[in-house]
Amino acid sequence: MDPNQIELIKSIDDTNKLVWNTRGVPVNGVDLYKECSEALKRSKSINYKFGEAQCLLNLGMGSFILKHDSNLALSQLQDSNLLFKELKNEKWIANSYLTIGIVFNSLGKSESALSNSLRGISYYEKNADDIIDRTMAFYVLGTVYKDLKKYIESEKYYKTGISRAIISDDSLWIGRIFSGLSNIYSIQEKYDEAIIMGFKALDVLKSEKSTIGQSRALNDIGAIYKKQKKYVEALDYLSKGLEIREALDLKQFALSSHIDIAELFCEIGQNENAIIHLKKAEQKAIDTNLLSRLSKIYRDLASIYKSMSDFQQALIYNEKYVKITIDTHENEIENKINNLHTEVLREKEAEIERLKNVELKSAYDLIEIKNKEILDSINYAKRIQYALLAHEELLNDNLKKYFVLFKPKDIVSGDFYWATKKGDDFFLACCDSTGHGVPGAFMSLLNISFLNEAINEKNIANPDQVLNHVRDRLIQNLDGGQDGMDATLIKFNKNKISYASSNNCPLLIRDKELIKLNADKMPVGKGYSSESFSLYDIELKTGDNLYFFTDGFADQFGGPAGKKYKYKQLANLLLSNVDEDMKDQKEKLNNVFRTWQGNLEQVDDVCIIGIKF
Repeated sequence: MDPNQIELIKSIDDTNKLVWNTRGVPVNGVDLYKECSEALKRSKSINYKFGEAQCLLNLGMGSFILKHDSNLALSQLQDSNLLFKELKNEKWIANSYLTIGIVFNSLGKSESALSNSLRGISYYEKNADDIIDRTMAFYVLGTVYKDLKKYIESEKYYKTGISRAIISDDSLWIGRIFSGLSNIYSIQEKYDEAIIMGFKALDVLKSEKSTIGQSRALNDIGAIYKKQKKYVEALDYLSKGLEIREALDLKQFALSSHIDIAELFCEIGQNENAIIHLKKAEQKAIDTNLLSRLSKIYRDLASIYKSMSDFQQALIYNEKYVKITIDTHENEIENKINNLHTEVLREKEAEIERLKNVELKSAYDLIEIKNKEILDSINYAKRIQYALLAHEELLNDNLKKYFVLFKPKDIVSGDFYWATKKGDDFFLACCDSTGHGVPGAFMSLLNISFLNEAINEKNIANPDQVLNHVRDRLIQNLDGGQDGMDATLIKFNKNKISYASSNNCPLLIRDKELIKLNADKMPVGKGYSSESFSLYDIELKTGDNLYFFTDGFADQFGGPAGKKYKYKQLANLLLSNVDEDMKDQKEKLNNVFRTWQGNLEQVDDVCIIGIKF
């Protein structure tokens, strides 16, 4: 190789290493984004594909953090990912997936963030001896799980990242992990541990001269003090974090600081100051196209103006909030459908082209590889779907004694169980989406999205009206199709429950008596009836056992004659085990199901929830 070319490659590699380690933030006044853009041109001029791929990766992160252009960032990162795949460089394929995950997570797109992060972390889980960038990988996945409120998983990945870190190489990421742990402990109200971790993070990030990291640590410490009602200290640290972010023109981070400071001023009754910061946050959200944050800003402004009896301004911002929430949700659904359609077409076209003029053996080998890729993708989909189910922490916090028996027919499931807390009310749903496997899983994601929209965005409080809303949204978005779900949605409030149910009747066992509760004989979706779902209220007694379920257990073929298990036999089974603790009840149900099924195929997804009061 020409000596000049060797020197040029070294120069490109040095630039990429520096930008990768600093995330493109200017060092000693040098514009690293510009330097990396020049390195990309030089890489292309000598056809240096690895340098080109690394430049695109670095520019993608720079476009997001420094240029506030998420569309350009994702385009550059995906181009980088494709080049690394062409080079078959597994480590940097993983790093590109992790970086894409960071961007999606910052945009509030949790499903895409988790999917890409899981693809990235798999390399480091298989190659434990590859230390470089390993801490970064576990930081990214820990942060995605934290933002999904999966705190057990988040803490596990954070601590795994620290456990084998090399301080000299990884201190920047160790500092960020300390910040992440500080966030978790703060959420869990372990404030002493949270403050310790916050200051550990600040010390490490100061020593690394990571101004972005310092701003995050300062903001986190301020947020903890705010939770402790130490408002003077909170405002001091939040303001220091904001000052750094404004100085570096980090608009999306400054946006978060303004929102946090506005919330503080609201808490101490300084509404005018809160409005000032929210309006600054509004402009930054518009500049960076962060629509999910803009939606929250409009909601908060409407709430403040209402509390000040300025109903005209409250109405203006409430209308803005409603419009942007609807637009954002519809765009997300449209983008998911379009992306899926495009991906399927691209894969089909590529497959046809690859199979032309290929011998039968080559075709067979290719199909084997493709089958493995599809299976890997479905397994990633399973991890995403499980991340969106009701997580154990939320259930444990709101139910004293319960079990969930969840047995998908395939790797992914049309059945799902979902929960959310809204004020003093706890909502829990057991649902059976149309279909099973991959089609059912797609429907379950759509159904979860609309349930979440109804309760947490539209503030619909009654289960019957929630199911009405979900039905309307399904009919609007499924082009007249009859897909949807059967569902039981229960709202818990102290010793009372309110519920609505589609097709599947819940069971209440009280004083050894089996009571079949009511349900509407119509789906959540397009059906023969468009009447409102019914709302039922029940006063609970100590010792009551409540069960709700999908049809998979009762419809399972098996036994000596190969017949369905049926609902009556399921009800009697639940009654016979009602005095057992919930763990034993679940185990007995599972054993009976396996015995009944025998060697026959499982016909449908199974989901049963039992609660003892």
